[in-house]
Amino acid sequence: MNNQLPPVNIEAEEAILGGILLDPDAMVRIVDILVVEAFSLSAHQLIYRVAQTLYNQGQSTDLMAVSTYLADRNLLEDIGGTARLAQLLNRTVSATNIDRYVMLVMDKYTRRQVISAGHKIVNIGYDTSIKLDVVLDSSEQEIFKISQQKMSSNIEHNSAIAGAALDQLDDNNPIYPTGLYDLDKLLVGFEPGTLSIISNSHFGKNRDLVLYL
Repeated sequence: MNNQLPPVNIEAEEAILGGILLDPDAMVRIVDILVVEAFSLSAHQLIYRVAQTLYNQGQSTDLMAVSTYLADRNLLEDIGGTARLAQLLNRTVSATNIDRYVMLVMDKYTRRQVISAGHKIVNIGYDTSIKLDVVLDSSEQEIFKISQQKMSSNIEHNSAIAGAALDQLDDNNPIYPTGLYDLDKLLVGFEPGTLSIISNSHFGKNRDLVLYL
C-alpha cells in the first residue's frame, strides 16, 4: 500500500491568497488560469472562491472585502477567522511572483488528478465484467481529460501574456517609427538592430520594402 501524501504546495497556496489580499489587481493575472479545485485545503478554496466572486462583481479582494463577505454569510470561522486572513496577508511581501506560485499550485493539482485517474483505471482494470475495449477506452479518456484541461490552461495563460504585450505595444504605436506615415499607421513598430523585409502587392511585382533599423 502506498502511504505517500498527495502532492501539495501549501506555501505557494498561501502566497497566492496573501497576494490577492495585498494587491487586488493581482486577480486579473490569475483568474483565468487558477481553478478553485487546485487549492488542496477547503479553507483556501473558500477564500479563493470568495475572491473570484468579488472580482467578477467588480469589487476589491482586499482583506476587508473578503472578511466582510465571509462574515455576512457566517463563513468566516470556516477559514479560521479574520486572524487567518491577517496571517496570510502578513506573510506576503508582494504579489510580484504570484504567476510563478500559480504554476506551482496548478502543477501539484494536475499531479493529484493523475493519481486520481490512476486509481480509477486500476479499479476498472480489476473489474473483469467490463469488456477490454471499454477498459482501454475509459482509461484513455481519464488521461485525455487531464491533458485537455492542462492544454486549455496553458492557452489561456499564453493568451493573457500575448494580450498584455500587444496592449503595451499599442500604447507606444509605433515604438520605432519607420518615418513612413502610412506604414506607421498599419504597424506596431520594429525592433532596433533588425532587418525587416515587407512584401506587398502594392509595391509591385517582385518589389519589396527593405528596412534597416
